[in-house]
Amino acid sequence: MRFHLAALPLLGFTSDILPLFFSLAAIVLVLYLCYRFSQFMAKRVNTISNSNNMKVIERVALSQDKGLAIIEVCKKLYLIGFSNSSVEILKELDESEMNAAEAVPKDRFLDALNSTLKSGWDVKLSDAIFSKARRTDGTEDKNEKK
Repeated sequence: MRFHLAALPLLGFTSDILPLFFSLAAIVLVLYLCYRFSQFMAKRVNTISNSNNMKVIERVALSQDKGLAIIEVCKKLYLIGFSNSSVEILKELDESEMNAAEAVPKDRFLDALNSTLKSGWDVKLSDAIFSKARRTDGTEDKNEKK
């Protein structure tokens, strides 16, 4: 079997490759605009829910529709339980009952992506986050001892 070059279609820069670059640039632009819009909306939601008298200090999900929260209302702390159908004050807390634990710093998405790409896809992101949380608690990771 012999192939002739004349039988192969030739790619023209203006007819084939240039529209491809424009399409790629449009996709990148749409993704960037979505990113900026999500940042704008996150800031707007935080400023709307910002209050001087009420703050959610900590929240823990117990199941899909139930959870516990520690809230501060007018400088008093409350432990509340909530579900889809009700909200109950379980206990009024004192300042002495609160653990002033250091918050575990959240990884930025790009940092997590870069570390995953460098170490390979076999490493789970949750393992890295939990090992970082254990290090801030004062315990060492098993892999770090070796």
